[in-house]
Amino acid sequence: LLCFIIFLFIGFDSRLETTEYVYQNSKIPASFDNYKICQISDLHCKYFGNNNQTLLDAIQNMNPNIVVLTGDIVDEDHTDLGSIESLFSGLNELRIPTYYITGNHELEKDAAKQYAQLQTLMSTYGVIDLDQKTVALSMGEDSVYLTGGKWYSKYITMYLKLANPQDFNILLYHGADFFDLISDYNYDLILSGHIHGGIVRVPLLDIGLFGNTGEFMPQYVSGIYQNDSKTSTMIVSRGLGDSVTPRFFNRAGLVWMTLES
Repeated sequence: LLCFIIFLFIGFDSRLETTEYVYQNSKIPASFDNYKICQISDLHCKYFGNNNQTLLDAIQNMNPNIVVLTGDIVDEDHTDLGSIESLFSGLNELRIPTYYITGNHELEKDAAKQYAQLQTLMSTYGVIDLDQKTVALSMGEDSVYLTGGKWYSKYITMYLKLANPQDFNILLYHGADFFDLISDYNYDLILSGHIHGGIVRVPLLDIGLFGNTGEFMPQYVSGIYQNDSKTSTMIVSRGLGDSVTPRFFNRAGLVWMTLES
């Protein structure tokens, strides 16, 4: 009985955990060598510490060049956006440029009020709405390009533009399960979430059991993936918040990646 209680205690541990990736690509300009990106996905209005201080401390310790929010920051079941405001306010005080795209939960009919409040908070604290936009990130005379793909489920390819293959291109898109559709659009690095790491994970085997739409053992759950031609790489965050089914052996995941030329 004691062993079973310990097993459950460890399994339901949802404390913040940071995962680091090093991404190498010869297209990355030398001035972007050691450029750091922090990815926050699927927060669902959750708090980490008082006023999200635990989360903000983890981000500050990374000292990233930018923070990207890859969708489902709000949730239609949460009307209090205090968690979001404390995060945005803290990032603003740290003076870290922050970019945001929508996930499916921002665009649910029941989340219209929360989404409107979220847009107000972004405007107040300087978070850049990147839905269907591209910005140039510059270091000296060099640039790489960051594009936001608005959440359109399977219709994403109707709205996603081809990136210039001569440039180094990063795409923020919420749905990792659409990697096969978007991996041929010339984006070198795609940052996604949505799958919550498979919700229930098998210890030691690094396997996620469930997708958000009920599928068993989805293909893209957490970690780093490449398309068949190895021209596009996707990094999938396990996310921070919870879905209807609680996480099991699946701690909240904050992603930190370093670019290397």
